[in-house]
Amino acid sequence: MIAVFILIPVFSFALFTLVCYKTDWEAIDEQNRQYYIDGYHIYYDRKILRQKEVEQLKSKLE
Repeated sequence: MIAVFILIPVFSFALFTLVCYKTDWEAIDEQNRQYYIDGYHIYYDRKILRQKEVEQLKSKLE
């Protein structure tokens, strides 16, 4: 029974290490970059982006 308590964390750590090693972090970063404009996330910061867009349109009209 004690061996099971020792082996579970060991196997869990080994599995975690294997998953992290096989993960293509560059592809994930590239995919995440498509959701950002000037450092703002297009979903979470849409109010800020909309405000910047309105300001740009106003400056073009002046």
